[in-house]
Amino acid sequence: MRTFTLLFLSMVALIMLTNNCVTFSETTDKDSTYMDYDEAALGYKFYEPTLDLKLEDELEETSGLAYVDRSTLATIEDENGDLYLIDSQTGETKRKIKFHKDGDYESVEIVNQTVYVMKSNGDLYYFEMPDEDEVDAEEIDTEFSSKNNLEGMGYDGEKLLIACKNSGDVDDNEVDGKAVYSFDLSEKKVSKKEAFSITEDELDAFIKDRKYFDNVKDFDPSGIAVHPITGDVYLLSADHVLVVFTKSYKLKEVVKLDHDIYRQPEGICFAPDGTLYISSEGAGKSAKLFQLLYQD
Repeated sequence: MRTFTLLFLSMVALIMLTNNCVTFSETTDKDSTYMDYDEAALGYKFYEPTLDLKLEDELEETSGLAYVDRSTLATIEDENGDLYLIDSQTGETKRKIKFHKDGDYESVEIVNQTVYVMKSNGDLYYFEMPDEDEVDAEEIDTEFSSKNNLEGMGYDGEKLLIACKNSGDVDDNEVDGKAVYSFDLSEKKVSKKEAFSITEDELDAFIKDRKYFDNVKDFDPSGIAVHPITGDVYLLSADHVLVVFTKSYKLKEVVKLDHDIYRQPEGICFAPDGTLYISSEGAGKSAKLFQLLYQD
């Protein structure tokens, strides 16, 4: 009887060990998918944000993110004409500034205290950061249209960079893949040709030798930001893909983002020291703000 009991316990232990090994293997493979990039080249642990903050319910559809100062970020909600100033360390809303009537606002950038907000159809609004909670924004007509479905806007120190989520064609300029255009702030004009573009085939070719992340199913840009130290251009997609280009727009890295962390990543910006912030729509839950410290 004792021999049978020992044999039974041994079999149970073996089954438990086997199951644990399978679970560990699955977990390792899953985690490895999101670690399958050159972490040292970028300086960020995207699989391990240093802050994970809930935003207020009113910002469930937060869209776009911009740096204001050491403790403050700016975001918009894509159904109303309000600018939200949020605490970068708590996620709490500090102020809400009314700048225009309701509309599909998708991106925001701040240049020398001038706030730029763009609708998905290319209508661009701007105003000086006010002390009051309401301001009349001025509007700029651009060459973009609703077919471009604009969701990303960043600043490279000289001009705005504007990312097309859908068609990259503007006027007579036709583009294969996803396009990013520049916008001259002094002349208030969109560049006649794209600054750069990328196709999903090019992304797949770049990661073809990866062990875990070997395919980009979709890439629809939702945010863009320029690294303040390296000059690299970070192009974010709500499809859980982050693509990094050098300042000369050469493809540098492709990162798969964990959908369990970043449910619907829409906004991206940097602090001057390289600290990275990513905002994510709630997709039925609370919207989130993530902080990632830069390790150069």
